[in-house]
Amino acid sequence: MAADVDFRTDIVHFLLDAYTARVGNKDSSQGEAVRKLFQSAVLKSIVPLKKTQLTEFVDFLTSLLLRIKASLGDGASTDIKKCLKKTKHMLEKIDSAAGLDESVATAFKVLLLYLTILTALGISDDPSSLQEVCSSARDLLSEMPEAEEELKTKWVQLVVDLALSMLSMQSLHVRAIATAAFAHLHNQLSDEALGLLLDVFSPKKSGDKEEEEDENSDVDEEMDDGAEGGEESESEESDEDSDMEGEENNDPDEELRSRLRAALGSAAADEEDSSAEDIVPTDAQMFELDGAIAEAFRGRLRPANKEKSKERTVSIHFQTRCLNLLNGYAKSGVAPLHHLVQMAATLVKASSSNALRGSHEVLNVISDTLHVISGARKFGTISDVRSDIESLTSTVMEQVNLVSHVGMKNALSSLCAFLVRCHKKICSELAIKKVDKHWYMPLYMKTLDSYLDENSHISPQLFVKLMEAHPEHCLDFIEHLVPRATDCAERNYKRLHILGLLVAALRIVQVDASSKEKLASALEALSELSIKLMTDMAGKSEPKQHLLVELCDLLLLVAKQCSNIGMERSDNQCEL
Repeated sequence: MAADVDFRTDIVHFLLDAYTARVGNKDSSQGEAVRKLFQSAVLKSIVPLKKTQLTEFVDFLTSLLLRIKASLGDGASTDIKKCLKKTKHMLEKIDSAAGLDESVATAFKVLLLYLTILTALGISDDPSSLQEVCSSARDLLSEMPEAEEELKTKWVQLVVDLALSMLSMQSLHVRAIATAAFAHLHNQLSDEALGLLLDVFSPKKSGDKEEEEDENSDVDEEMDDGAEGGEESESEESDEDSDMEGEENNDPDEELRSRLRAALGSAAADEEDSSAEDIVPTDAQMFELDGAIAEAFRGRLRPANKEKSKERTVSIHFQTRCLNLLNGYAKSGVAPLHHLVQMAATLVKASSSNALRGSHEVLNVISDTLHVISGARKFGTISDVRSDIESLTSTVMEQVNLVSHVGMKNALSSLCAFLVRCHKKICSELAIKKVDKHWYMPLYMKTLDSYLDENSHISPQLFVKLMEAHPEHCLDFIEHLVPRATDCAERNYKRLHILGLLVAALRIVQVDASSKEKLASALEALSELSIKLMTDMAGKSEPKQHLLVELCDLLLLVAKQCSNIGMERSDNQCEL
């Protein structure tokens, strides 16, 4: 193992020496393509291996920085020398700082060293980001040690902020470093630091809009107060404003006019041209002119659309990388329960936003992250966030009516069952006794009625997931569904949905002595219904295959459950 590390170090040193000697200087005779290839090779060589500890990686980066400093020598610019000096002093201060958590310090060192290497090699052209990081760290180091917990929180926020900044870079290798540093903070992640990451998915400028609305309301109040004394002045100002608007609207768009003149050609006659009335274009010429005019307007709009599309793509890619960070945090098993609830609430809200609703790429990653959150079994800490859970469950129940993305449907179904489990976990761990244990069932039953009565996007998995997680509720669903199944007014396609849920419930149900009588009554009604429907279908030339399959499954499960609870059949009836 040591030999492999030494061999890798030698290779990296060779690449660094070659880079600084041949292409490190922008005035070098080497082409830009060769320069980029060398940069890619250097970045690829200093990515931590999977089994590498981050503390070992700090030592590795430190040795590389010393090598770069020696290779550059006196040829380094003044800015690079300052950056190297600041980084050296900052590392010394961090090592001597008292009360700084080791994992936080290690993560910060990795990001600081890596950012310094990028700056020293000229891969990062903007040294201001490194200066800002050093300045922020210097301020934190100078704070009084009395508020140790608060100081630790600020350090974690600084590291997360720096990791997000590096995560926005285009290089895959730089983002790998940011991801590794963030993973090292899983045990130390505070509410404020997590908030920095979740803010990425918040609607942009929502606060600005609220401020604008407040300002507008204030202005309206002021105008109402001064309306009596200033009607004449207001009318004069409005006249002046209208005149100004008219003058602005009269300013021609020269670029568009030139495009239209070029498109129309000889047909673009001036108003003073007396020959304009003599021009009578043919139908073919009119079609050509229509196409040319449309192209002129498209040419005017195309650059703005391309710019917006590019910005949206960059934003989506950045949000996807942040989702990967959340995914890893949820998998770590150390996240507090309230963090998982907060993450789920943010992602559910983001998935319904106009910006992300049409992006299948982001929705796929969001659904994967929600699945990971829903599968969590271990929590770092458990706090009483029952109100947040109940509110989020109501929100999810509203969303399942609207979501058409298949992955999000399944993710929301799993999330609801997870939230119910978290609520029960809180009551159990914190010994909360005075609580409505089945607060969620009215929400489920209301959604079930919507599923059966309306044409919605609700997935049956929403109810199946709850029954799988909490089998004690299977009988509740059976009692609710049996009257609907036996109702002769139900149409076959709706009855198919009902039978599918009944089959799922009968497969999962666990019966005890207290519920045996209720189940026996339901089994009797279902057996009669199945026999009646199959008898009716036998007389048809083309029976509904899907309905027939569900009825066969239902009959098999009814027979199995009858046997389990000691029921016997005679004359097409079930008797206890």
